[in-house]
Amino acid sequence: MPMRDSSNASLSRSQIADSLQWISFTFILVFLAQLISTLFPIALLQPEWIVRVSSSLRGTANLPIIALALIMLANMINKNVKPTSQHLHLLRRIASLAAIGFLLLIPLQTYGTLVGIRSELKQGEAQLGNLVSAAKLVQNASNEQQLRSAIRAIPGGEELAIRPLGAEVQKVRTALLERLRESTNRLQNQLNDTQSKVLQSAITPLIRDGVIAFAYAIGFASMGYSHPGEFTPLTRLLKGLKLKTLKGLRGTSKSVSDSQPKHSLRRTKSNSRY
Repeated sequence: MPMRDSSNASLSRSQIADSLQWISFTFILVFLAQLISTLFPIALLQPEWIVRVSSSLRGTANLPIIALALIMLANMINKNVKPTSQHLHLLRRIASLAAIGFLLLIPLQTYGTLVGIRSELKQGEAQLGNLVSAAKLVQNASNEQQLRSAIRAIPGGEELAIRPLGAEVQKVRTALLERLRESTNRLQNQLNDTQSKVLQSAITPLIRDGVIAFAYAIGFASMGYSHPGEFTPLTRLLKGLKLKTLKGLRGTSKSVSDSQPKHSLRRTKSNSRY
């Protein structure tokens, strides 16, 4: 009976480990399917593509983290579970690379967002530039032909240029300049308001996305590859930073303690003079 119980327990552990690894494969397949569908059509260095891929990675990166955690748990329950036991070191190395990738994702997604905002603002600036150029042409027009050419330069002024002027060139030019001035001022105010609103509304999402990417980097680094008996790369990094901080504090305290006797010696010399 005890032998049968022990064999049943080992069989149960192997079954649990096998189930966990196949569940992890499900998470990985879902992640890859969503990532591949987001990558296409590929448009490298285009802000829309960068923002789209970054958003997909932030939304689905929890799946490979859960999958790797399940694989590690399965190998802890049964170290001979296949096929993950043969590729566990490789998967943990990939996790270390993923941690670096999510750290690099922070400036990359910030770049994509800011460039996208800049391209939207450039469209409004181009419209404003067209209005200003058309206003200069209208102002310099001295006859009907020049005035009609200037009207064609106004955005949407093709039909207006074909119609009869209905008044003298001077009166039409004055009326057009007044309307162009109003449109230019209105568009300039809209651009200023849009720029301030867009920048203010982009700050919070950028901070949120940066924090999420940094959190995923911590998660992947905590499961990164390390030699048997060693701490994870994240723990080693934190310990290294702690040692550097302690050395810096000791160096500072030592320099302060070395400077104190000099001050006391100066004080005793000054007292002896009196």
